[in-house]
Amino acid sequence: MTNEKHAGNQQRVKKARTRHGCLNCKNRRRKCDEAKPVCGRCSSKNDKCEWDTRLTFRVENALGIARSDGQPSLRRKPPLGGKRTRFVIKDVTAEVIRDYQHTEPVDAALCESNSQPSATPFLPPADRPTPQVPASSPWHGGPSFRHTAGGFTHQQQQHHHHQQHELGMQRSEEGTASAPIPLSNPEDFESVWNSPTAASFIDDSLFLPGSAYFDAHSTLRSHLMYEVRSNVPTRQVTPDAYPNEDIWPTRSELTVATVHNADMRMTLEGSRPEGLSFSQSSILPLSDEEEFALWKNWLDEVAPWLDKFDSEQHFRHTLPVMARSHDHLRYSILAVSARQLERKQKSRHTERSLSLYQTAIQLVLPQLHTRSTPVIASCVVLCVLEMLSSSAKAWHQHLDGCAHLIEAVGINGFAGGVNQALFWCFARMDVCGGLIASSKSLIPVDHWAPGIDLDADVNLFNARSGFDAYACHAVYLCAQVLDLLSLRPHLAERVGASPPAADGAHGAYTTRWVALWRYIDDWHSQRPAEMLPIKTVTVSTKPFPMILYSNPAAISGNQLYHMACILMLRHKPAGLALKPKANSIFWHARQTCAISISNDHHGAWTNAVQPLWIAGQWMSHESEQKEILRLLERIENETGWGTKRRAEDLREFWG
Repeated sequence: MTNEKHAGNQQRVKKARTRHGCLNCKNRRRKCDEAKPVCGRCSSKNDKCEWDTRLTFRVENALGIARSDGQPSLRRKPPLGGKRTRFVIKDVTAEVIRDYQHTEPVDAALCESNSQPSATPFLPPADRPTPQVPASSPWHGGPSFRHTAGGFTHQQQQHHHHQQHELGMQRSEEGTASAPIPLSNPEDFESVWNSPTAASFIDDSLFLPGSAYFDAHSTLRSHLMYEVRSNVPTRQVTPDAYPNEDIWPTRSELTVATVHNADMRMTLEGSRPEGLSFSQSSILPLSDEEEFALWKNWLDEVAPWLDKFDSEQHFRHTLPVMARSHDHLRYSILAVSARQLERKQKSRHTERSLSLYQTAIQLVLPQLHTRSTPVIASCVVLCVLEMLSSSAKAWHQHLDGCAHLIEAVGINGFAGGVNQALFWCFARMDVCGGLIASSKSLIPVDHWAPGIDLDADVNLFNARSGFDAYACHAVYLCAQVLDLLSLRPHLAERVGASPPAADGAHGAYTTRWVALWRYIDDWHSQRPAEMLPIKTVTVSTKPFPMILYSNPAAISGNQLYHMACILMLRHKPAGLALKPKANSIFWHARQTCAISISNDHHGAWTNAVQPLWIAGQWMSHESEQKEILRLLERIENETGWGTKRRAEDLREFWG
C-alpha cells in the first residue's frame, strides 16, 4: 500500500501545469511537461512542437502600436463584442542609427580625452592635412582641419542636444569652440539611406535625423542663433577689399528690439555651442579638374538662379572674387555646385557635397561673430544648398538661423550692392517657406524696407529704377500677402472656406485687404516695358496659352503677381465687391502655369514650384493636370530642384 501511494505521488509530480505549455497541448487542453524544444506529448505523437512567445498585449493598452492588416496582436484574441484593434509597428531605424553614430563606450571616450590635448578646429598651416588642393590652384592655401578621435558618451550626447535646444552659451575670447562635435563619415550616411524610413525621403531630403548633413546643419544653426543672441562685444577683423559692406555693428550696438522672435529676445548665459569636427577620412581630396568643373557649373547654372532679380549679377561676378580671400565662401559655393550636380544626375553618392558642406561650416563658425558680408554670403549660399536638398516642409527650420543673422545685422532690400542681392535671394526663399508653412516670413515684412508702413515702402519701390527692382517689389507684395493671411490655416490650399473674422477684426482685415489689393493691381498696371510679355499666343490644341518674356525677372515677377492674386481672391472679405471687376482665380491660375510652360529659364523654374502647386489646385481638366505634372518632372530633371513632393500633393488633391 505504501509503495502504491509513493508511485501515485511520483505520477502526480510528473503532471505539470499547462499555463506555459506548448501550443499543441494548450489547443488540445492537455497537460504538458514543458520539455524543450519538444515536449513529451508531441514527441510521442511525432507532432510539431510550437511554443508561444509568452508575451501578451492587452488591447486596451495599445497606444503606440497599430497593425494595418487587421490581425490581432500575436495570438491574443480580441475581447468578445469589441472591435479588432489595428496595429502598426513604427520604424525607428533612423533614431537607432543616430544613437550608434554618436555613442561610444564611456571608458574609451575617457581614454581618448585623457590621452589627447583638447582639440581645436584649426591647425597651423604646416600641419593642415586637408583638403588636398594643388598649389597650382588659385584657391590654394585654405585652412583644413585636424581629426578629432574622441566620441560622445550617451550623457555627452544628451548634454549637447540640451545645449542646442537651450542655447545657453558664452563666447570664448578667441571665438573658437572648445569641444568640437564629432560628425559621421560619408560612408555612415549610406546606412541611413538603406533604412525603410529613408526610402520615402530619398528624392528630396538628405537631412534625416542621424545623418552627417543633419548634424552639420544643426551645428551651424545653433551657432547662428547664439551669435544673434549674444551681448558680448565682437572683435574687429582686419578690413578687406569691401570696407563699406564688410564690417557691421556689433551686438552691443544693436538693440534687442531688432530681433523679431520673442524667444530670441532672451539674453542667455552659459557656454558657447561646440564647434564642428569630422574624421579625417571624410575629407575628400579635390583635384584642379574637379574644382574647375564645380566653378564652371556655378557660373553656368547655379549663379543665374540666384541672380535672376539682379542685373549686376553679384552671385556670378562678385562672390567668386570675394571667395578668393574667404575660404568659407569658396567651400560654400563649391558645396552648392556639387550638390546641384548630384541632384541633377540623380546620384546617391553625396560624399563630395557633404565633405565640402562640412568644410564650409567648419571654416565659417569662427567668423560668425564678425557679421561680415562674406560670412552672410556663405550663410545664404548654404541655405540654397539646404533648400535644394531638404524636404520642403522643413524649409523654415533651415532658414531661421540665417534670417535672424540678416535681421540683426540690419540688411534690408535697399542696402545696395552685394548685401542687397543677398537679401533678395534670401527673401525669395523666405516667401516660399512661408507659403509651405502658411505663416509670415521669417524676416518681418516691415523690416524689408526702411519705410515706416506699407504706403512708405511702396513709394520707395516706385522711386527705384530698373526692372529688377520691380521684380523685387513683387516679392515684397507676396510677403505682405503672407503677413495679411497668416492667421488663415492652410492659406495656400484650395480646400475649405476662409474662416470668418470677428466683427471688430473683420473691418480691420477688410481695410488691409483693400489697401494691399490696390497696390498689387497697381504693380500689374504700371509694369515697365521689360516686365511685359514679348508675345502671347492662344492655341486651341494646347491646354494653356503661350506667354513669352525676355528675362527671368519678368518671368518670375509676373508669376508671383498671379500667385498673390490667387491667394488674395481666395481669402477676399465676404460681401466685398471689387471695381473694376477682377479677373477670376481660374484666369490667374492658368496664367501662372502658362508662364512656366512657355519660359524655360532654370532660375525662374526654381522659384515656380510653389506657385505651380497653388495654381495647379484650380486645374480640373485632365490635359491641364498632365501638362503641369510633365512640367514639374522636367524642372527636376533639368535643374535638380526637387518637385516630386508637390507633384504627389497635386495628384492626391486631384484624386
